[in-house]
Formats: sequence, C-alpha cells, structure tokens
Amino acid sequence: MTIAAEGLLLTPAGAALARSCKEAGLDTTGVTLLRNFANAVYHLEAEGVVVRLAQATTPGKLDRLTTSVRVTRWLVEQGFPTIRPLDMKQPVVAEGFLATFWRHEEHIGPLPDPAQLGPLLRRLHDLPPVPFELPTHDPFGAVRRAIDASLSIDDDDRRWLLERCDTLSEAYYERTEFALPYGLIHADAHRGNMIRTRDGFLLCDWDGVCAGPREIDLIPTLQGIRFGLTERQRSNFSEAYGHDATKWEGYPVLRDMRELQTLTAVLRNAHRDRTAHDELRLRLASLRAGDDRLWHPL
Repeated sequence: MTIAAEGLLLTPAGAALARSCKEAGLDTTGVTLLRNFANAVYHLEAEGVVVRLAQATTPGKLDRLTTSVRVTRWLVEQGFPTIRPLDMKQPVVAEGFLATFWRHEEHIGPLPDPAQLGPLLRRLHDLPPVPFELPTHDPFGAVRRAIDASLSIDDDDRRWLLERCDTLSEAYYERTEFALPYGLIHADAHRGNMIRTRDGFLLCDWDGVCAGPREIDLIPTLQGIRFGLTERQRSNFSEAYGHDATKWEGYPVLRDMRELQTLTAVLRNAHRDRTAHDELRLRLASLRAGDDRLWHPL
C-alpha cells in the first residue's frame, strides 16, 4: 500500500526527505510513502529511486548505514543479487534523519516462498571475506533501547523484558557454540526482504549487515512459524540452504532471541499506532505465558 504525495512533505520526515533529495539533486515530484514503521521509505517515481529515512539519534546508526552502502556496493561487484545504492556520497544527514538512496526495483508476483531465500543466503555466506572491517553483530542493543524508551509498557513489563534480555544474553555469549562459520551476515534475512524481479530475486534492507554467526540469518525464517509458516516451508528452506539449524542445540536460544527482537519496532510505535499497540500486547502476553499462539506480521 502506498500513500500519495499530498501532505507528505509537511511532516518532519517529509522535510528531511525534501532537504536530502535537494542535496542529492533528485526530483520529489509524485513521491509516495511506501512504509513508515522501523524506517520511513519513499518512492521517487520521477527518478526511479527509493529513499530510506532513519532517525539520526539512534546510537551507531550513521556508521551502520555507511556500512550498508559500502557492503552493497561490494556485493554488486561480486555479482550478488542485491538492491543497488545510488552512486553518491551517502548517508545524507537532514533534519534529524539519515537518508540513503537506492535504485527502485518493482516487486512482481506473490510473496517469495522461504525455499527461494535459502539459495540466496547460501550464496551470500559462500562469498569471499569482505575486504574491510564490519561491525560485530549486536543482538540486544536495539531491543534494549526500545524497551527503555517505550511509552506503551508499564514498569512490570519493562522489568520482565530487560530480565529476559539478560537471560538470553548470558546464554548467547557464554554457552552457545555455533555450528556454522563466522562471517558476513545480513542480520534480518526473511522473505519480506526479498524482491522478485523479471531477472530473479534480490535481497534488500541491509541496515543491519555485519559480521556474526551464520545461524543468525537462518533463524528469522525458522522462527517464522510464529507468523504462520508451515513445517514444510521451514524444512524446504533448510534443505535449500543446505543446513537445518533446528537440529542444532543452540537453536532454542536464537529462536527466543529473535522473538524478543521482533518487539523492537512495535515497542517504538505502539503509542502512536493502534495496530502496533494491539500486536505488542499480543506478543508480550504470549511471551510471558510461554505459549505458541500466532503473531501478525506488520
């Protein structure tokens, strides 16, 4: 779903969009808002460009976005099927936001099947080492900040969530032994971050790209049973990748970490978005009860 240009440029994010596009020499005529949740994402139809806006105040965000642009340029050189950043100096800092600019690719057809993600991730993980330093995967920083800052939870929920972070952090850093090599990971790899084009699939949304255990890239799909994926879809994904992480003893820790991480955006948005609020209450109640009820993707 898209929202047309009327009124968009009057918002704080719209002002950042206008200023960053002016600096980049891009025409905002006919701009549409594609998404406004974790980031604000706009399509500049006149330019064939997607602009992503992130809050500049987020700790480490400038470095992360700089890395995402640098890594995707390297991936293009390697022939990896990725969304392409514009050839310009970026991110652009504007009105309290960080803007990155990407070639627009039209998604064609239905949502990709998880099995179609498996070969992409295998190809990514089989690339030669990245010839520059990558940030280390930080699985708890963003969700801890969202818990601390959330306006939609009470002190009891906040305390429980932070204690949950502590428990899983200890398990992850002190007791988990990984089966796959350490190296380049996307860090938010799921079928929603795939684009189906006439020439094949592209992987997008590289904001979290870093160095870490390769299992991190498998868990979002395997944990996707929370969002309605079937056991067959999970097994087909594992077969397509060439490794079944559900049989690994560390799987429950990373699954529980991923479930906690899915709260990050809803914690930030629940006070201003009724759908996010209701989903946050559902997920929190489910986590605290320890049940396996279905959640809803946002």
